[in-house]
Amino acid sequence: MQKRYRHIKLREQICIDKIYSFHYNELNKDYIYKGEQHHFWEFLYLDKGELEVTTGDNTFHLRQGEIVFYSPNEFHTLRCNRKTASNIFIIAFDCKSEAMRFFTGKALRLGNGDREMLTMLIEEGNKLFVLPVASPYVWNKPTKPKHPLTRKEKPEFGSEQLIKIYLEALLIRLIRSNQNRETKPKLSSITKEKGDRELAARIGDYLEAHLLEHPTLDRLCAEFAASKTHLRTVFREYTGCGITEYIGRLRIERAKQHIREDSCNVTEIAEKLGYSSIHYFSRQFKKATGMAPSEYLKTMKARM
Repeated sequence: MQKRYRHIKLREQICIDKIYSFHYNELNKDYIYKGEQHHFWEFLYLDKGELEVTTGDNTFHLRQGEIVFYSPNEFHTLRCNRKTASNIFIIAFDCKSEAMRFFTGKALRLGNGDREMLTMLIEEGNKLFVLPVASPYVWNKPTKPKHPLTRKEKPEFGSEQLIKIYLEALLIRLIRSNQNRETKPKLSSITKEKGDRELAARIGDYLEAHLLEHPTLDRLCAEFAASKTHLRTVFREYTGCGITEYIGRLRIERAKQHIREDSCNVTEIAEKLGYSSIHYFSRQFKKATGMAPSEYLKTMKARM
């Protein structure tokens, strides 16, 4: 007689089985999309720049690292700010799960783990779809271009399932990290909020412009006439990361630029960017990119 085992049937609180669009796009600074509506869910993640997005009765002013959701049959439009070219990532999908109501009328900021999940999702899409979904192209025509999704002839094993898993996991993460937050009363005026946003943007611009001077927190406080606590709080609120982490990212991006341009050797790059040793630089570079500087150079040359 076969032994009976007690089991638990796993519940799916977010379940996605159809994807309608999957695009990474570059928009010019004057781009305006007059709008559309459709019967499925869609989200837009702002990877770079600034956007004004209208969904139903809500208008959101998105900055880098923020995501906005369009509910089924909700009319939505977007426009750039005529100052900054923006990069966006869009996925449209079908989901009948009740839990999706959480995203109605919401724009959220992604944390580090959320962004990593989104990166994995984009990379997996590149393995599945014929279109270069992770390669930006200029999207500046009067009407939205048609790009029907097509599977590659021989996609990597499990790529469709991983896209489903990563997308569902991202949505679950966002619900978890945002539903339990205490709703704090808005103590600041619209003017102060705008000032904080501008301060965070100015700090980011300053760090990028003065990266080779290795700016310290004390120097930033003096430059922007702000306390360390206020500086840290405002910067994290509007960028999603701390100042030290942000500088680390800038250094890696600058290092990649030097390597691509072949303007310095690895030792010179490490010294120029303020790393204590070439070994420490190599470890940090591999941690951020998944490959050593020499491997990155070979990869870039192979693409030429």
